[in-house]
Amino acid sequence: MANRFAVPSIPVAEAKRSLPTYLDRARDHLLQIVTRHQRDEVALVGLQDLRELLRDHKFQTDVAIQRGEATVTLPQFRIIGIGQNVEDATEDALAKLREYTLQYLERLEFYRHTDRRDLYPLVVRFLATPEDEQAELLLEPETVETEPAVA
Repeated sequence: MANRFAVPSIPVAEAKRSLPTYLDRARDHLLQIVTRHQRDEVALVGLQDLRELLRDHKFQTDVAIQRGEATVTLPQFRIIGIGQNVEDATEDALAKLREYTLQYLERLEFYRHTDRRDLYPLVVRFLATPEDEQAELLLEPETVETEPAVA
């Protein structure tokens, strides 16, 4: 059967046999397609490359501070984090977003048929980011709208 891709496809048995080699290639920015029975296809791509591919998918974040309470809202996900300050509210929003993204992947076939299908790149971007860097995704300067504090 002719190769359907510009890059060589690798049978799963070969990928298993030489996995360290293929992981090194992926880390070296070489896209690889792994096939099983010439129909089930997955791509091996380095994590840094995946992050680069998804970097333009931004989280919208609204921050509001009022009388001893802060909220961090993620309108795309309909998530609201609440805390005594922005840091606490961000942690609350992150905890809710972690739960949501895992549920989203578990029910991906369902979400693909809803208005939430467009969240998939953000879900993958979030889950492909180490937990200690996830808050930075929510607080990227160009995506945060801050409401003025109310006295």
